[in-house]
Amino acid sequence: MPGEDNARLVADFLDELWNQGSLAIIDQLTAEDYVVHIPQGDLLGREALKAVVKFYFERFSSISVGIEQQTSQDSQVVTRIEWDIALNLRVQPFVKEINRKIPARGVSIDRIDNGQIAESWNMLDMLYSLYNIQELSRDPNYVRILLSVKNCPPCPAGQTCIQDHCKKN
Repeated sequence: MPGEDNARLVADFLDELWNQGSLAIIDQLTAEDYVVHIPQGDLLGREALKAVVKFYFERFSSISVGIEQQTSQDSQVVTRIEWDIALNLRVQPFVKEINRKIPARGVSIDRIDNGQIAESWNMLDMLYSLYNIQELSRDPNYVRILLSVKNCPPCPAGQTCIQDHCKKN
């Protein structure tokens, strides 16, 4: 059935791209004029998607995607996705790495045309992601590193600052 074939195409695309890290799959399984609709705006063409994927691979130590549920009808495939993103911060002067996983959930709707993904609509559950980032931020080492990335405010009593800022106060 065409719907089942289309669902397999999307599943293979997600696996190869995010779990295997293959950018070549973009050229193989997406149409030349591929469009991705995301809340921040539209990504037009394969090269735009490649740039975004490279950005994510550079920012996160690992990314994996699991398909929680998938349904298809004719040329449309709807996929409920669970992302498992590892955040790995290496900020000087710390030698210690903070490596935490931040799960995220999302839905992708893909339109298939002539055996390729022609158009996608992607949405991540930002409230769920923000909750997980909030949980991660309860780690005092993580909070100190985040503060050090910016000009940190004066440290609360009992907290050791890693910048010279608080040593002068």
